Amino acid sequence: MSEFGKPGVIGVRKEDKSKWERRTSITPDTVAKLLAEFPFLKFIVQPSENRIFKDGEYLKAGAILSEDLSECSTIFGVKEVPIASLIPNKTYVYFSHVIKAQEYNIPTLDEILKRKIRLIDYEKITDEAGQRLVAFGKFAGNAGCIDFLAGLGRYFLNLGYSTPFLNASFAYTYKNLEKGKEMFRDVGELIENTGVPKPFAPFIFAITGSGRCAEGVLEILKCLPIKIIDPDELPGLVNDKDNPDHLSCAYVTFITAKHMVKPLDPSKEFSKQEYYSSPGAYTPIFHEKYLPYISVIFHCMYWDQKFPRLITSAQIKELALAKNLRLFGICDITCDLEGSIEFLKFFTSIDEPFFLFSPLTGQTSRNITERSTDILYQSVDYLPTELAYDASTYFSEQLYRFIVNIATSDITKPIEEQKLVPEIERAMITWNGELTKPFEYIQKLRKENEAAKKKLWLQENTFPPNKKGLASISLTIKGHLFDTKAINEIFDDLEENKVSFRVLSMEIGQNNGELSQAEIQIFSKDPQVSKKTLETIYYVGEKFGLEIKS
Repeated sequence: MSEFGKPGVIGVRKEDKSKWERRTSITPDTVAKLLAEFPFLKFIVQPSENRIFKDGEYLKAGAILSEDLSECSTIFGVKEVPIASLIPNKTYVYFSHVIKAQEYNIPTLDEILKRKIRLIDYEKITDEAGQRLVAFGKFAGNAGCIDFLAGLGRYFLNLGYSTPFLNASFAYTYKNLEKGKEMFRDVGELIENTGVPKPFAPFIFAITGSGRCAEGVLEILKCLPIKIIDPDELPGLVNDKDNPDHLSCAYVTFITAKHMVKPLDPSKEFSKQEYYSSPGAYTPIFHEKYLPYISVIFHCMYWDQKFPRLITSAQIKELALAKNLRLFGICDITCDLEGSIEFLKFFTSIDEPFFLFSPLTGQTSRNITERSTDILYQSVDYLPTELAYDASTYFSEQLYRFIVNIATSDITKPIEEQKLVPEIERAMITWNGELTKPFEYIQKLRKENEAAKKKLWLQENTFPPNKKGLASISLTIKGHLFDTKAINEIFDDLEENKVSFRVLSMEIGQNNGELSQAEIQIFSKDPQVSKKTLETIYYVGEKFGLEIKS
C-alpha cells in the first residue's frame, strides 16, 4: 500500500477533543448515497460510543468500522486532530483553527508541515465571492442563544427574580432543534403574560454580524415576543422609561460594521469596502454610541487583528466608572481570545459555560451561583455539538458535493494538476511540507504574534532597581526542566550573561508525566544586561514550552 493511501478510500475520524463532541462530518445517510452513486468508494469509520450516529448505522450504510485509517487517502473530521493521531502524507479535512496563526495550534501546524500532510480547512471552502459553503455557523448561533437564555434564568434567580427564562434548559437536553424552539415559544408566552424584571427593562439584545451565526441567534429569539429596532433608536427607547411595552417584550438590534466605526475624515461617509481594505482610516464608535444602551450582546462577527476591537477593557471600565453601562450579559459565539472583545481571556465548556466578569476590576469568577450584578459571560467554542444531530446532518449535506473530488484527487501531483475544484483548492492550507501561496501570510502573522507576545512578557517581567542601583527579579519556572535539560540551559545562559542568581526552591517531578518547578532570583546592576537576560530566558521558555511567571 502506498504511503499516500488508496485514492477513493475515505476515513471518518471519531472526535476526541471533548466528551461533548458528538458531531460527525459525514453521516451514515451521506455514506449510503455516495456508495450508491460511486461504488468504487470505500469508507472506513472509526468506532465511537458518543457520536450522535451509532456504529451500526454506518455498517448498515456500507462503511467498514476500524480504528486503523492508514489505508485512507483522505480523512475527514470536525475538530482539531491531536498531533499523535496525524498520519504522514494523508489529506486531512477539518476545522484546523490556524488561519489566524492561533498560538495554541501552531505546534500542530508545524507537525502537519513536517509530515507533509495536505490540509484542507472547511472554514476556507468558499465561493468566488468569499462566502463559506460548508459550515456549522447557524447551529452555533442556535445553541449559543438557547444556552445563554437558560443561563439568564439562573442569573436573575441569584438576584432574587424568578423569570420565564428559568423554565428553559440547555441545548444539549433537547432531542433536536425543533424541540428547543417549542420550549422557547412557551417561554415567550410567559414573558407576554408575566413580564421581565422591571429594573432591567427594556431588555435590548444586540446581535453583532450578519452571517449564519447571527441568523441562528435570531431564529431562537423569534420564539420570544420581540421587536426589531435600528441601533439609532436605542437612546430614545431607554429614555422612555415608563413605556409598558418594555415589560412584555424584548428588543433586538443588529450591530454591523457601520455601527462599530466611523471615518477619521469627517467629510467622508462610512464605506464598507474602504473599511475592509483600510481599517486604519476608521475609528471605533460602538462603545460610545451604542454600548451604553444594550442589555445583552450576542457576539457573532468575524474579526482579525487589522480591525479595531468591538470593546476594549479600558472602554468598558470607563463606562462602568461613569455608571453608563446597562450591559449584564455577553454570549460570545465568535470566541476570539483577547480579540474583538479584549477581556475574553479563556474559553468555557458545556459543563461550565459561564463566568462573571467585573468591568471595574477586570476580574472573573467561576462562581455563578453568587449574587452579583457583574456581567454574565459565555464563551463556549464548540456550541454546534449541542445540536449534534441537526448540525451533522446539515453539514454533511453541504459537504456531499466535494467529498469525491477531494478523495479521488492526486496528492502526489503539483497543485494545478490535482484536479481539485476551485472551492477546495482555495481551502488547501498546506501541501508537500509547505504553506500554499494564499496562506503564506500565516508565517508572517505568526512572527508578528510572537514578537507581540515577547514584548508583553518583557513589559510584565522587569528588574525594578533598588536605592543602591541593584535590580532583582524572582521567576517561577514550571515545566519539563530536567528531562529536557531546560534548567541546565537557563543556568548556562545566566552564567554567560554574567549575572548573579540563586535558586530559592526546587520541586522535582517524580516521573515523566509530572512537571518540575524552580524558583530563582536574578540580580544585575546593568539595565542592558537585565533586558538581555530576560530575553534569553523567554526564548528558552518558548523552546521547551515552559511556564514562566514573576
